[in-house]
Amino acid sequence: MIKKVFGALSVIVVLSGCQMNNQNEESTIESSATTSESDNFGRGAISDGKDTNANEVPTKKLSNSAKSIVIYFSRSGHTEELAKEISETTNSDILELQVKDPYPSNYEETVDRATYERENELYPELSTDIPDLTQYQTVILGHPIWAMTLANPMVTFIQKYEEELEGKVITSFSTNAGYGSGNTFERLSELLPQSKIEEVYTVEDRNAEKDKDNLKKWLSDL
Repeated sequence: MIKKVFGALSVIVVLSGCQMNNQNEESTIESSATTSESDNFGRGAISDGKDTNANEVPTKKLSNSAKSIVIYFSRSGHTEELAKEISETTNSDILELQVKDPYPSNYEETVDRATYERENELYPELSTDIPDLTQYQTVILGHPIWAMTLANPMVTFIQKYEEELEGKVITSFSTNAGYGSGNTFERLSELLPQSKIEEVYTVEDRNAEKDKDNLKKWLSDL
């Protein structure tokens, strides 16, 4: 039986799936395309242009036959890469969540906004049209870890579609900045008391390519 995964709690506000420029660990933003092994990951990065900061149609592949769907939010693109891989591996449908008011590409501005939203429970409005979820037995949620918990847009989705998710198998995958999954499992259990919450998977953004074996094992247990 799948075990719960607990991450160490932290008061440090971090946004997973981002990277920091070595010259300034507090505010200098660089593109994830220039990342090297020596970079201090998880402290801030400009959007890669493929997520909430893009004026593009969100990733979406829906069918009439799939029994599972990957629903994800990605700020800097790391979670999106995982989402696409998981969708292909499991033959799942896939849907990207976008917010009506995109988060800034500037790391500090995004941190400030995300903190305000979380502390005041003013989670962002989504712009994505959500399909009928009736056909899906399993919903695989993808998100970065923000402040040791679910990214705010994912909370919006869960709160709005709690009834549609009742009775389904729910699990999540996430990218983090080195602090683990935080309270992801507990938060999902709290938000979706009528769903079956399975073991969650998380990986530090810099190690995603090296963690394929663990990802495959996690997927095989779903």
